[in-house]
Amino acid sequence: MSNKETMQQALEALENIDKAMPFPVGKQAITALRTALAQPEQEPSQWRDMIVATLVREGINKHKARELADHFAAQRPWQGLTDEEIWSAVSRIGTADSNVNPYITIKDARAIEAKLKEKNT
Repeated sequence: MSNKETMQQALEALENIDKAMPFPVGKQAITALRTALAQPEQEPSQWRDMIVATLVREGINKHKARELADHFAAQRPWQGLTDEEIWSAVSRIGTADSNVNPYITIKDARAIEAKLKEKNT
């Protein structure tokens, strides 16, 4: 069963309960589920495909591997880089010199990071 199907079942159950015995927390949950169900499904990412392929190679059924990858993807929050990590990466590629403005470097790195986050969330 997909996440959308599970959310739809939960929504229907909460709506039935709310009809019999309305309560504010139930209405909040109903609203949250309706909002989540209205969101378009995300396309599978390369990260998800890589996880599925790895799990299948390890002997896990393809359908179970997809379920697990979806679960892991849902649990995987975005991790941005610290300023120190940015400077470490810049120095490794040989562009960190005394003429580089650190604020512009950090600003450029944050712009790249924002684009990556947009593409991967």
